Amino acid sequence: MLHGKDITGMSALNEGLIVIGNESKGIRDELLPYVNEKITIPKKGKAESLNAAVATGIILSYLV
Repeated sequence: MLHGKDITGMSALNEGLIVIGNESKGIRDELLPYVNEKITIPKKGKAESLNAAVATGIILSYLV
């Protein structure tokens, strides 16, 4: 299971980058040293993950 800060409690971003990993492998290990904060999207139901494009849309709706 992936862990991170709940996105619903975060404020909009003024600057920075958002790195999206793929559905099965996540973010490449060589990028992790550059990550300041990990986030998660709370889910209802039994789905284990979201499609990366869908997750990106949800993240952008909260942070931009």
